Amino acid sequence: MRPSFVTPVVVGVDGSASSLSAVRAAAEQASLYGCPLHVVHAFNWLARQPDPLDTHPAATANELIQQAVAVAHRTSPDITIATRLLEGAPSSALLRQARTAAVLAIGDGGLSSHTCLPTHTSAVHVAARARCSVLVARATPSSTGSVLVGVSGSAASERALDFAFDAAARRGTDLIVVRAGTSGTGAGGNDTDHVRDLADLVAPREDKYRVTARIRVLDGDPGAVLVAESERAGLVIVGARGEQPYGGLLGSAAQALLHHSCAPLILVRGPMPRRPEQADRALAAAVTI
Repeated sequence: MRPSFVTPVVVGVDGSASSLSAVRAAAEQASLYGCPLHVVHAFNWLARQPDPLDTHPAATANELIQQAVAVAHRTSPDITIATRLLEGAPSSALLRQARTAAVLAIGDGGLSSHTCLPTHTSAVHVAARARCSVLVARATPSSTGSVLVGVSGSAASERALDFAFDAAARRGTDLIVVRAGTSGTGAGGNDTDHVRDLADLVAPREDKYRVTARIRVLDGDPGAVLVAESERAGLVIVGARGEQPYGGLLGSAAQALLHHSCAPLILVRGPMPRRPEQADRALAAAVTI
């Protein structure tokens, strides 16, 4: 039995197709990392029902929760699942849950169907303000392609790189590391220099995670480049804030991917927490070395 104090993966559900995709992705994430899964749904009680025959909000909410639990169990039968009904606006409720979550998973709320990035959707608010990493799922089921990670040389992108190596190792998939820039020679300088710099970042992580990564230095706007590369990816990973110093805000590449990524997206704000026994083994290995 998994210990109850392990940091959970939290998924917010609303019954939409992208929400159910988020449940599948969250269940997989929980299984890979040995975390419990918390399925939550937020709703507002209505002071006055317009029609006494209308379905009660709580009844609908319970149906949504049970549907999500069934999907999660089919995806990862081994995980422990808890459920919660939360009263209030979805964005605010999910942001409260993010304070104690390893990852918060949400559907994209139809972002890819908009020409311009809307600012009123729960997905935008949660992705921009959550304290933890956020997994954004699309309505269309993801492919089984490689893990794709975008790096820029910032501390945030190095955290994303660590997260991506760990994700690729656990999934047994290929890893593609992309750096892009708009100065005409790929990532803002000499291609050879940038390939070397990227190789220096990648090499120690290849040894640590036993994953061989493919390095790509490409010319173009980072957001646009990563969106194009996402068409062949099974999962896209990027730092939430890029080089921005502000807490909670998204970097330009993260915003572009939030709106346009073809694959599920993880906006990284920190590492997945270790289970207690994993931390003990890591400490023992360090002492032995």
